[in-house]
Amino acid sequence: MDNIEKKMKKNKIIIIIMFILGMLGIGLLSYDYVMSKIRLTFETVNLELNGNNEPEQVDKNTEKEQEIIEETKEIEVKEDNTNIQTNSYYFGYLQIPKINLNQGLVPLNSKDNNVNKNIQTIYPSDMPNVENGNLILAAHSGTSHISYFKNLYKLTTNDQFYILYNNLKYVYNIANIYTVPKTGQVEIQRNLNKTVATLITCTKNDDTTQTVYIGELIRKEGV
Repeated sequence: MDNIEKKMKKNKIIIIIMFILGMLGIGLLSYDYVMSKIRLTFETVNLELNGNNEPEQVDKNTEKEQEIIEETKEIEVKEDNTNIQTNSYYFGYLQIPKINLNQGLVPLNSKDNNVNKNIQTIYPSDMPNVENGNLILAAHSGTSHISYFKNLYKLTTNDQFYILYNNLKYVYNIANIYTVPKTGQVEIQRNLNKTVATLITCTKNDDTTQTVYIGELIRKEGV
């Protein structure tokens, strides 16, 4: 009888230990899940576009000015074919193979950092080499020659795009695509523990919203 009671007590102790271990395991899984949600943080960025006319409304003077800029860029590229992504006009290039886009990026402080001339680099952007930073780019999506993001709507999650910067190719994987109201502010939903690049443009066939594409850095390559 004593042996039976001892075995029952031993079994109860084992069951209690297993229960405690099971609860600890569930707790750890729950903690990881909650922390992953916390890390997906919302940043609110004022989308202060330097020139916010719709592409179709750009006047002839603006178009003529853009032609002069394009001619200047062609000269600069010819003078420095060995380092095309970092000539004196651009600090880098945005490449999106799926939509055949290969366009230069002008610095934040440039007078040509304007959606009516170029892809605009939005303050407060970080350069691609900043760990856990965010390079924020915006452009028109209409039918004009300055509508660099007109085909962005064709992108889906897991598509890739590249930033060429300082002789490195930064490869980004699109992790999230969503729309926000066109209010002058944009909520950027991204993981603060990852280096990202954000692309913003007007939503196709919707004048009231903008579409946001979050690309997460997956690797760097030499160029």
